[in-house]
Amino acid sequence: MKKALALCLVTGLVAGCSETSIVPRDGDLPRPRGMSPSVAEEADARRSGQKLNSRQARDRVNLLTANDGAREFNVVSGQTRRDWPVDTITYKRFTNTTERAIYLRRALGRYALIEAKERGLGTSLARVRKVARTAAPSTKGEWWASGVHRGDLAEGRARQISLPNTINSTIKNSHQIAAFGDLPAIRGTAIQEARGRFVPEFFAEASSSRENIRATSPAISAGSNREITDEREVEFGVRSRLLTGGEISVSQRFTTTDTNRTSYIPGEQSNSRTTIALVQPLLRGSGVGANDAPRRIANMDTQIATEEFRRQSEAHLMEVERAYWNLYVARAVYVQKNHLAGHGARLAGQVRNRVEIDADPLLVNRAASLAEQWRADTIRAQAAMDNAEFRLAALVNDRRLGPAGVELVPSSAPNGALSILKTNDTIDEIFVNRPELQQAILQYEAALLREGVAANESLPELDLVLEANQESGADGSSFSDAFSSRNRGSGNLVGLKFSVPLGFDERDARYKRRRLETVQQERQVLSVVSTIILEVDVSANEYIVACNDLIAQRKALNAAQRDLNTVRQRWNEGVGGDNGIALMSALLGSYQQVQAAEQAVATARATREISAANLARARGVLLKRWGLKTDIRRDIRNEPTYKIVKR
Repeated sequence: MKKALALCLVTGLVAGCSETSIVPRDGDLPRPRGMSPSVAEEADARRSGQKLNSRQARDRVNLLTANDGAREFNVVSGQTRRDWPVDTITYKRFTNTTERAIYLRRALGRYALIEAKERGLGTSLARVRKVARTAAPSTKGEWWASGVHRGDLAEGRARQISLPNTINSTIKNSHQIAAFGDLPAIRGTAIQEARGRFVPEFFAEASSSRENIRATSPAISAGSNREITDEREVEFGVRSRLLTGGEISVSQRFTTTDTNRTSYIPGEQSNSRTTIALVQPLLRGSGVGANDAPRRIANMDTQIATEEFRRQSEAHLMEVERAYWNLYVARAVYVQKNHLAGHGARLAGQVRNRVEIDADPLLVNRAASLAEQWRADTIRAQAAMDNAEFRLAALVNDRRLGPAGVELVPSSAPNGALSILKTNDTIDEIFVNRPELQQAILQYEAALLREGVAANESLPELDLVLEANQESGADGSSFSDAFSSRNRGSGNLVGLKFSVPLGFDERDARYKRRRLETVQQERQVLSVVSTIILEVDVSANEYIVACNDLIAQRKALNAAQRDLNTVRQRWNEGVGGDNGIALMSALLGSYQQVQAAEQAVATARATREISAANLARARGVLLKRWGLKTDIRRDIRNEPTYKIVKR
């Protein structure tokens, strides 16, 4: 037996010294995640003809969460994949907290999906498909498009940047995305912290004591008037918490005694005591589900942080796309303003040269004034172009993009070349892909786990105590002699420890708070669903409007160009007479109208691209749109961090 105990000590010591990685493993994170099982279950039910309406789905959630003693339930492992079980339970004790949380998470997710479909949410996606199938007008015929891609509009070395390269550069260089990626890694340390509660622990204790007291009789102290006892004690062993909630320990204690008391024969002795002890809760703190809940909650918190990283990264990449197309618009406006200023200068020179022929002095002053005004507009347009470059460079954070000494030249054309929707995109895909929904439903499951733990902690304390020991002794002070002595004895202990509060204590209050938090989180899930579907509908409508607006703006540009051609033809016939001022005013107004229409077309093109990206973000597929995904990697300090990488 002693050899077996020694082996246990060595094994426990090695296990206690081993380090657990903080990087989440495949079995750590919930699989499959969030809304996926609910969506899959609903799809399977529709295929098999077993459909639920929202009331039936809601009743199944309410049946399991009703605050009724007869409706408190016991979800058995495995039933969450086959049935909707309801059972009975006594005094707030959840036999399987984990299965309960998984079951209710899936039930609520299915109800939210069914309700969203019954309310007709997300129907705007069908209208988007119709617009997406319509051939989008290209930039052919827009004379300023070539100027936008020309690298001589500003000082500095021209650097051509396409939108895909800009996105790739952002995920590699952006400090903001790098900072976002640290959050899941920080949350992931809680997984090791939760596991560490069950890591075996080596302990040791040593003491030395002396007792020197007056002897009441020379007979008990070998004729001395003082009783002197020297005692040394060493104890060491391994102890560990168990996943069942108990604590087990294996310990070895050595004691040596040197005394002049006649009751000790001989006066110098040594003892060895080997003990195995187990304290196992039977009510409060018992059960694998309750004790494994902190690890599962840490896993879900890590997954929630991963979804938050994806959400923040998508928002940042959305801003990069917006900045890219805003740079396109700023350069287009600068080219257009510069072109308009050239028309103004030529018109002013033409009128000035005809002063001696048929031009009124008022015409000269008005033409010169407006030409200078248009020239001033180019200065503001150039400043806007510089600011757009600065913003894009700051978001990308690539040192090659300046801002000093570099002219950023967008090479991608806003022709809507990227696909907007696949033919099979539905509201189900939104439920699976949108990170906010994944976060909300996982937070709901975590709240259910916390509620189950609080329910367990509010039970009375009833602990089973078991102990077995073997003791041996020898003469002298040798520990080895005491350990190997054949003069052995044994003992055991079996006991119970019980306590119960005599009123509503802090554990009951904590349990009540957890129940309320679970209800709040359930409502939060439904609120997030409504908000996200609203975002999808709004962003889809914005995309539809942007597509139609581009077509309308191009028609308006063509009309303005025809008007300009007509007025310019009349102007070229002569400026004399009383109609000269009115004709020139009409010509100048036509030039401005054409430039405004050209700017509106360029803006509408960029708006369509931005609205397409925003629709992808609302559907939760912005990263997929660029062939990206989140993944855990190592940073320069060999610490874990999350990054956006290619699929």
